[in-house]
Amino acid sequence: MELVSVIIITKNHSKYLSKCLNSVLNQNYKNIEIIIVDHNSSDNTHEIVKSFNPDKIKYFLYKENQGIANVRNYGIRNSTGKLIFFTDADCVVTKNWIEEGVNIFSKNNVEGVEGKTVAENQNFGASEHFVENFTGGQYQTCNVAYKRSTLLELGMFNENYRIAYEDVDLALRVKKKYTIKFNPEMLVFHQLVRWSIKALISNAFRGKDKVMLVKDHNYKKILNFRILEINSLIIIFFPFILLFYYRIKSLRDLIIIPIFFLRAIIHRIVIWKAAFKNKILIL
Repeated sequence: MELVSVIIITKNHSKYLSKCLNSVLNQNYKNIEIIIVDHNSSDNTHEIVKSFNPDKIKYFLYKENQGIANVRNYGIRNSTGKLIFFTDADCVVTKNWIEEGVNIFSKNNVEGVEGKTVAENQNFGASEHFVENFTGGQYQTCNVAYKRSTLLELGMFNENYRIAYEDVDLALRVKKKYTIKFNPEMLVFHQLVRWSIKALISNAFRGKDKVMLVKDHNYKKILNFRILEINSLIIIFFPFILLFYYRIKSLRDLIIIPIFFLRAIIHRIVIWKAAFKNKILIL
């Protein structure tokens, strides 16, 4: 039973981290090390980590103001397992999560395994966000694993991706030479995370990295009629749609709706600026 490294990147997610760590520590597959990379949190993340068994957990505080790819690469460099599994602090993995991934590696000629991700429950409103991946092809770092040798061979995550899509870029580079297999039994539940206004506005700047993904890989899968994220463009012209597009279950949901409109405007400006700079036609 070879050593598996589980890398968890976190920033101000102490509220969700305990459930995540409990689920990883409770795996059927026991030969693991957990690498926590704390991206300079201002909450009690370190205290949460210290409350767990230190034998399995290595905690690193990453203070540099670098992008998400840099932080993930820091985690890889401080890991020692031949297989590296990625999840996030706001996720809960099932008891056989690692076991299911390891079985795919051992029985198939693959360099990566992608798992299924679902929301922890469907009782959510507009003010909460989560990630889901039912059929594969998204390669999100909340639920994916790679051979360490492959990551090192390909230069790990591309550090030009500072906010998002570094996981998709990596997967597309892996797939040019190797195979990534989807295993729906490698299951992760994504906790419902409340949007803050700051986080929602910051999310708008992901558009720059998505344009870069189109440029680097001719990734037309995310374009519709040369429009990137068509829903956000529609929202700009028809903002009243927001009341029907998102679930309104509380006053907080209603209050955050105008911020979604502001996010859509900023997001579109970021996309257009990045497209112009990269000389790509994107509407």
